[in-house]
Amino acid sequence: MARWIATREERPSREVETFMAWLAAAESAPDFKDALESVIGDEGATERVSALLRSLLGQAGTHFGVGFSQGTRVAVFQAAADQLTGHVQQANYEAEKS
Repeated sequence: MARWIATREERPSREVETFMAWLAAAESAPDFKDALESVIGDEGATERVSALLRSLLGQAGTHFGVGFSQGTRVAVFQAAADQLTGHVQQANYEAEKS
């Protein structure tokens, strides 16, 4: 065991690995970046996006011993992008109608 510990490859903490996995998932869902940019200036956007992501994560399935798969992470970001884009389109429609 001591030899394995001494010779194993260095790796970041689990938290850093998880963060990097979420970052890679966000990059794999390009619509998310665009959707985020479309609402970022809105009042309360941070709280609204956070609540949306928490809600979507609550609906997502996890894998025993793994947590969220990379595909699930991407799907969460894409679903968030779809909802954010729909919200912006609805707001624009209502503004034009007024």
